[in-house]
Amino acid sequence: MGPMTASEEKIQRYYDNLWSVGKKFNQKFIDGGFHFGYYEKGVINYRQAIQNMNKYISGLLELGTGHALDILEAGCGIGATSRYLAKQYPECHFTGISLGTEEIELAKKLQKDQNLKNMQFISGNYNNTGFKNNSFDRSFALESIVYAVNKKDVINEISRILKPSGKVVIIDGFFPKNQPSSSFLKSAYSIMLSKRSIPSVISVQEIQSYLTSAGFTDIIIHDLSKNISKHYFFGGFFVSLRGLVSAEVKRLKNKVKGKINEDTDKIIGGAGFMEMLLGITKNLGYYAIVATKR
Repeated sequence: MGPMTASEEKIQRYYDNLWSVGKKFNQKFIDGGFHFGYYEKGVINYRQAIQNMNKYISGLLELGTGHALDILEAGCGIGATSRYLAKQYPECHFTGISLGTEEIELAKKLQKDQNLKNMQFISGNYNNTGFKNNSFDRSFALESIVYAVNKKDVINEISRILKPSGKVVIIDGFFPKNQPSSSFLKSAYSIMLSKRSIPSVISVQEIQSYLTSAGFTDIIIHDLSKNISKHYFFGGFFVSLRGLVSAEVKRLKNKVKGKINEDTDKIIGGAGFMEMLLGITKNLGYYAIVATKR
């Protein structure tokens, strides 16, 4: 992996810190993934919704046809979604790439523990992967494009390494139109960026334009904002509120002691709460985007 920008180093530290305290982290994040759940009829709790999101992605990728496909997860984290898919589709081969060294080590350990032979995890940068042109049949990015410093570069790189007629699936948060206009929500947005180490959020129109300029066609956009809204209450609200209060108490205590607090409460507390505010006020949307390389 080549030199990283200051923003990329910050993102790497954020995720390395997140998973270095993984033993304290709820097992549901390790088993299912650290992402939003997909709620629909019949899905009654947080754990089911997380797994349902993984299942939803398999449908968008058009897996299950019996073809042996090479699939890249761009920004794989600890690889929960790829591990789920590798179990369901043993005829396919999955590659996960991520900046975080701690999370990649955890991904490799979980892969070994689950004896999954049809996958690999690589520590690297998804906007400069080093893979040969036309290497993959499919690529997906689950809540990872938002962490790209230059999102257009990532789309161009995915286009380069996809085979002709290959598909990309992007699931992430985007502005429906523009950034929040009120000062209160602007502050919430700034706090979310800071605590999540997110460089920026772009609009759904911008990501669509990047896909078009990178040679993608048949772009389909699914608005999943309603499907993930229950996540804020079943999985996000109480976790976020508890984490926000706990983080603030620890921050004040450590400030008195002259210490820096780096724990999961600080990581997921305030950020999740501000994210929830932006979501329920419809200033931040959540979308699944599917496109095909010409």
